[in-house]
Amino acid sequence: MVVGAHAQLPTDPFDTGKYQAEDSHQAAVTMLRLMRRSDVKAYAGSNDALKDATTPRVTAGAKAIVAEATRTDTDLPLYITAGGTLTDVASAYLMEPGIAGKATLVWIGGKPYPAGGSEYNFNADPLAAQVLFNQSSMPIWQIPSDVYSMCMVSDFELQQYVATADDIGHWLWRNQLDYYQRFAKRINFGEVYQLGDSPLVLLTALTSPWDKSATYSSPYDTMYAPHLNADGTYTSRDSGRKIRVYKGVDTRLMYADFFAKLQALYGK
Repeated sequence: MVVGAHAQLPTDPFDTGKYQAEDSHQAAVTMLRLMRRSDVKAYAGSNDALKDATTPRVTAGAKAIVAEATRTDTDLPLYITAGGTLTDVASAYLMEPGIAGKATLVWIGGKPYPAGGSEYNFNADPLAAQVLFNQSSMPIWQIPSDVYSMCMVSDFELQQYVATADDIGHWLWRNQLDYYQRFAKRINFGEVYQLGDSPLVLLTALTSPWDKSATYSSPYDTMYAPHLNADGTYTSRDSGRKIRVYKGVDTRLMYADFFAKLQALYGK
């Protein structure tokens, strides 16, 4: 399932609207239709950040996360993959704290260790990130900004492997061009683009056949979860639960698989 989330509030360069989570939901609905994936459901999350560290934003998206995490008809591992704000994940946890023992959060966000600091996805809802780091016992796999910034592809790769992949590829490519044009006066992208959310797929779907939690070609450190401060900085701890913090990702496997699947499933 997919949950549409808000971006930075009150406005964001990616979405200046008032109902960002609903916009994200509609984009997910469009994407799934173009992929012909009627088996995957999409829900709208919260348009607003948490107002405090104890009150959830009860939305269709948060309820869907709780429902998935409390299923009893499967023993497959559950990964909650978050490429942005953690509002809906934190809300689901506040609604049902027991999900902390049923799911692993894979989060694209946070500044590099050891210092931390202000970072885009953290800034979208600092309280939500603090709830999950400081209050919950949920396992976390974190991909900080220095690592997700490694996820670069070239303009020509996108033209050759994405734009040619039927309606879904054309839609993705048009969105990419719109992005270029929106920031063209401020940023010279050259011939590369950062697809920093891609590790969410790599680390959960392209794992070892011998150990599904192993990501051998993407190294990480295991450390005690730091106390996450309101400004995004980390205060280290020497006890408590441990989390994974990735030091690198296998970009060859990640993008070769992405391009190959687009061409195999939707290429002309």
